[in-house]
Amino acid sequence: MELTPTLILNLVLLIVPPAVLVLVFRQWLARHIRWTVALTALCDVLLFWDELFYYESFGLFAVLILVQLAATGAAAFNIYNKQRKD
Repeated sequence: MELTPTLILNLVLLIVPPAVLVLVFRQWLARHIRWTVALTALCDVLLFWDELFYYESFGLFAVLILVQLAATGAAAFNIYNKQRKD
């Protein structure tokens, strides 16, 4: 499989927004970090609108987005629990 510019762009768009959201919420909005999963899902739908509704790539992007949401949720849950202990 060849790494095309489109594939690299999609990978960056799958990694950068949730990481930025978790870091921003952790730094400035720690009380509301649970919202990062919902905002990540909204960002994914907006960024990958065409891929989500194109019949050949729906399954692939659905799986990638679910994995991404699970990772974002785990990070947010971990930060939320650490915050509650303090």
